[in-house]
Amino acid sequence: MSDRAVLILGVGGLGSVVAMALGMAGMDRLTLVDADTVALSNLHRQPLYQEADVGSSKVAVAAERLRREHPGMVVETWTERVTTLERLVPLMLEHAITVDGSDNFTTRFLANDAALRTGRPLVHGAATGLRGQLMTILPHRSACLRCLFDAPPDGVVPTCQEAGVLGSLVREVGWLMAMEVVKWMHDADGLTTDRMVTIDLATGIRRHAAFPRQQDCRGCGIHLDH
Repeated sequence: MSDRAVLILGVGGLGSVVAMALGMAGMDRLTLVDADTVALSNLHRQPLYQEADVGSSKVAVAAERLRREHPGMVVETWTERVTTLERLVPLMLEHAITVDGSDNFTTRFLANDAALRTGRPLVHGAATGLRGQLMTILPHRSACLRCLFDAPPDGVVPTCQEAGVLGSLVREVGWLMAMEVVKWMHDADGLTTDRMVTIDLATGIRRHAAFPRQQDCRGCGIHLDH
């Protein structure tokens, strides 16, 4: 496994931006995971795709473009919808770090739990409407997603496609997520650990909400380390 191998869950808006940015950053290998096809209504926020790609597999189109633009980078694809730890954990173990650009809470918490199981770092991001967020999880060293939210919300929560999202917000959050990967690989300061960064384009305000690991977290509770 290369220490510059990155797993990207979801190659929609956030995943598109992250993949493009990491390609330019010189990653050795990207693995793109997405079972969906390109949709016309999403093109404004998914910069890897064009109108001619509508109906085609996202990962196939994304991989072709990334290989063309970065011939020295290995790009692999995974079109299966990953819904269990048994499927995600082995895939995550093949990569140095995972980026979660999914658009639903089920996948976000699955990625969080797989990161805790494997010990691999995870960059989380989300964008809906005019608001976005991101954080980096260093398993059993920094707070995880369950420290803050405990569990996915009850009831049906609209995806970013259903609720709408501004393309410029996706680009901002995606670039910041890619920078988290670069910073981690270079042992640089400033990772968004033990805090959630939120971005509100309506007000132009970024907030850093600090939160430590929770003793009673069902995912990474400190008492589990002993």
